[in-house]
Amino acid sequence: NALMNAGKEDNQKLRTKRRMAYELALQSAMPMPPGVQIQTSSNYSRFVTGRLDLLSRNAMQGAVLVFATLLFFLNWRAAFWVFMGLVTALSGTLVLMWFIGLTLNLLTMFGLIVVIGLLVDDGIVVAENIQKRHDRGEPALVAAEKGASSVFWPVVATVLTSIVAFLPLSFIKGRMGDLLGAFPWVVGCALFMSLVESLMILPSHMGHSLAKRDKKHEHMKEAGWLHRFEVKRDHVIFDKVVPAYGRFLEACLKRRYLTITISTSVLIVSIGMVLGGRVGYVYLPKTDTEVLIADIRMPIGTPVHHTTAIADLVADASLKQPQVMSIDSIVGQRSNFDDGATTDASAPHIAQIFIELAPVEERDVSSDIVTQNIREALEGKLLGVDSLRFAGIEGGPGGPDITIEVSGTQMYRMDMAVEQIKAQLRRYAGVNDVSDDNELGQRELQISLKPGAAAIGFTTANVAQQIRAALYGIDAHVYTARSEDIDVRVRLDDKTRDDLQQVQQLWIISPAGKPVPLSEIAQIKDGVTYSTIKRLDRKRTITVLADCSPGVSPEDVTRKFENEFIPDFRNRFADLQIHLGGRQERQAKSMASMPYGMLAACVMVYVILAWLFSSYLQPLVVMLAIPFSLVGVIWGHWLLGFELTFLSIIGFVALSGIVVNDSLILVEFYNAHREKGHAMLESLVEAGKARLRPIILTSLTTVLGLTPLMLERSFQAHFLIPMAIALACGLATATVLILLVLPCVMMIFDDIKAICHYCWYGRTRMVQSTPEHHV
Repeated sequence: NALMNAGKEDNQKLRTKRRMAYELALQSAMPMPPGVQIQTSSNYSRFVTGRLDLLSRNAMQGAVLVFATLLFFLNWRAAFWVFMGLVTALSGTLVLMWFIGLTLNLLTMFGLIVVIGLLVDDGIVVAENIQKRHDRGEPALVAAEKGASSVFWPVVATVLTSIVAFLPLSFIKGRMGDLLGAFPWVVGCALFMSLVESLMILPSHMGHSLAKRDKKHEHMKEAGWLHRFEVKRDHVIFDKVVPAYGRFLEACLKRRYLTITISTSVLIVSIGMVLGGRVGYVYLPKTDTEVLIADIRMPIGTPVHHTTAIADLVADASLKQPQVMSIDSIVGQRSNFDDGATTDASAPHIAQIFIELAPVEERDVSSDIVTQNIREALEGKLLGVDSLRFAGIEGGPGGPDITIEVSGTQMYRMDMAVEQIKAQLRRYAGVNDVSDDNELGQRELQISLKPGAAAIGFTTANVAQQIRAALYGIDAHVYTARSEDIDVRVRLDDKTRDDLQQVQQLWIISPAGKPVPLSEIAQIKDGVTYSTIKRLDRKRTITVLADCSPGVSPEDVTRKFENEFIPDFRNRFADLQIHLGGRQERQAKSMASMPYGMLAACVMVYVILAWLFSSYLQPLVVMLAIPFSLVGVIWGHWLLGFELTFLSIIGFVALSGIVVNDSLILVEFYNAHREKGHAMLESLVEAGKARLRPIILTSLTTVLGLTPLMLERSFQAHFLIPMAIALACGLATATVLILLVLPCVMMIFDDIKAICHYCWYGRTRMVQSTPEHHV
């Protein structure tokens, strides 16, 4: 068999390269003799194209759900123009992405899916305000102008807070930072285009559309099904739902301390679910895969035919599994796929087998079960194998689950420590593929001169040179035949070279020209040494690798290892250093940079809100909605059967800006009522009733836009689902809390101000008709 690999350059399009490879294979197959065929295998480009197709499908499904929601809540003209604004904003986003050098890939496509629901939020706020003014009797063009101008600054502020909310992703370091680095740029481009469209294009379309409807109003069929539906819908929303919400909100405000107590209790219980282990946490989830890679390592010096025989055993055991579609074996070469590395190794003692499984949707057995079945089939058959490790090409960053690095100066001490570490890891249930990267070299003769050998002129170099000539040979003659030079090498026969006693009887010529038996001047022993010595910070280092089965958290295993083993290890091996790398190191590097990004985002959000409200206190009230959204994040993961991951945390950070948006517009309308002289309780109730429909609609469009991705079964999406759950479920819960809890918090803050005023001045505060700005 002959194998040809086709790769791509950094800036080359993957689809183009794949098409070229297929065309080359077809062209080469045309003139092939009988019995010879060309076929493609290990087509990993299908994972990239599969991810893009998956996200494109989810984006289309999300867009359809968003449009259906708009039709249900808004006038069909408003719904149409808001949806067209979504199309316009997405088109403009793609242009901006091309301009700044971004490409369509897994993360940028996911960013577009996330903002599908966000892109219509601005349009919903503007269109709903225009429609409400027009329904109250304002001319169409006047309603469009005043409706857009009255929410201009709140809409600008919501876009700015949303962009700032994704800013912490830019602070993430390491491999995860490389993956998520383009995410804030995609969101920023999309929201900027949405802002331009909703404030400059949408009002014009809405105004002219409503004006045409007014001109044709007398010719419209009032009995049409669409008109009857809109009348019935408006009756339900404005005559039943809104008044019922107003009465319930007023009751909550009058019992505000009970409401806050219940809400805070739910938040504490939710956090307790995580701390108590009811909802687990892993840095990255263990996902299913469609390609398994079996890495085989034999002792160095193993003949290639022996390695081939072992590889055939693994391949035969794999092919017996009904979930396996094809097998590709490569003996003598290994590619490293961990953490995206592309370094290769070549040697006769290594082999790599690529096992292609049926698509996840077409089988009811996970790749981990397939791996376990292969292991059981090979039990007791792999004699003389140093290590056999299975890995998968997954949806997220790769690499072993557990990596432990041991550094020191004395290799024999490091060998002892590594064996104890591997023994300890094997004691933990669910930990498998325990191995290390310390490879012994080939068999060698180790020579040391005896005392007195130097006195007769022998040196180590002189003796070694003569032994090498005897064992490996020397070029004695060059024979020319048919215009080709052939080297003639003279050396001992194989039987003599493989016998240590025979080697010790070799005659070594002294500098004086006298032959001396090798055994009289040197000590020779048969041994092995290390093929490579790896260093970390200039110290010799051996790395121990291990993976965990599904349901076993690498973080829990690492925590147990640190508590149960490392203290005693450091007492027994004080001269060695132990370092937990791999996922633990990547997690620590990513998490270490997150607080700075979150702090920067919170400060910028506060500045934006303080500028909008002209108040120092109200921004704090609005930002109190952020921790309450954690309730939905935790319960969403628990109900859907997912563990919290690092991407869940990223989703919660991004959610903070989205949650602030709904709170922001509610508080802005409250301030408007207060400026008209209304009492605080009345202003809160009226502001809530006025913003009930747009708040529910903006949240619902975002949740429905992410729903197809949350329900996706493909392993391609498993890596991203936790972030979608955090955004959708967190926003759904936060919407309820914003409509009920936020007004109660505002009244409690007002109570605190009244108490402080009484304690300071000794008298009750006078009720003012306007809000106190610049608090």
